[in-house]
Amino acid sequence: MVRLLCLGFGLILIAGSPAGAAVLHGPWDAPPPVDASAPAAVPCPDAPALPAGLAVRDYYGDPAHSVIDPARKQAYDAAVAPLHDALGQVEAMADRYRRTGDPAAARCAAQWLDRFARDGVLLGEVRGSQSVYVQGWMLGGLAVSWLKLRSDRDAADTDTRRRIKDWLSALADRTLAYYSPDRAARTDTRNNHRYWAGFAVAAAGVAAGRAELLDWGIASYRLAAAQVDEDGMLPLEAARRGWALHYHLFAAAPLVMIAELAAANGVDLYPEHDGALGRLVERALAGLRDPRRFAERAGTPQEDPGRETLAWVTPYLRHVPQARAELPAGADLSRGTLYLGGQLPD
Repeated sequence: MVRLLCLGFGLILIAGSPAGAAVLHGPWDAPPPVDASAPAAVPCPDAPALPAGLAVRDYYGDPAHSVIDPARKQAYDAAVAPLHDALGQVEAMADRYRRTGDPAAARCAAQWLDRFARDGVLLGEVRGSQSVYVQGWMLGGLAVSWLKLRSDRDAADTDTRRRIKDWLSALADRTLAYYSPDRAARTDTRNNHRYWAGFAVAAAGVAAGRAELLDWGIASYRLAAAQVDEDGMLPLEAARRGWALHYHLFAAAPLVMIAELAAANGVDLYPEHDGALGRLVERALAGLRDPRRFAERAGTPQEDPGRETLAWVTPYLRHVPQARAELPAGADLSRGTLYLGGQLPD
């Protein structure tokens, strides 16, 4: 199928995009098996009151965004802590449902999402680019949480489902508005921020049954894939000096998840642009074992990106199992990732 899609800087043809049906698919559509041996769920706590607006600054102190300012980082962490805590709790409930089939966990997560939808969380004034990034990261995690539990028919009634989907849809529209035609020349419309926005919008599109949002996420993937060079690097992430390796890993995560959402709807993105995603992932994982190639490209030694943010590799390994040999010692794929919605499909 071929359709016209407006990305804010002209109409392009999208080949192989999913049909604009009211129901789009996610990796978690099948109800989970019930684990009768799992401990009983604790009573559902009240959802916290979260803000409608947000105003945070980034925490880098240099033009390359490669040197962290400790005071600004502390202020940023304090500002986003309530959002992160709430998202983490929703994800834990949704993951419990996927792991054990516990309907109480699904109902509680739905109650929290409904509270956020009723309150219009993050639909108020969101000031500054960093606040928009946080808004998008939250959207991705929240949308995936809903996708994980929506198969339980008793988790939420019709009105609750409508409110949650409308809220996620509205948040996606806010993200799209940021990437408008008059901003097309800005770096964040082409670097990891766009890829994360693409994942969040795609997940919300699947949740809300809006094919054009999933299409925008797929277009975001293709924008990234076109930038991956023969060496498996993204030039805009390589420009992050000491954080170049970190940001290659950070950029790969949403791209893998866009590919997973696309695959659930009949679009295979892995072979596109000569297997660009594979080149990127291979280079990034190799950098964890030996970062010298990144140091040479960035012109400076690399900060240690850690091993705790590699959960996104799990679904990738299903497509490229031989990549397991590229994993560094100590890589932990079992930990969920907050911005990706918790535990990932395996």
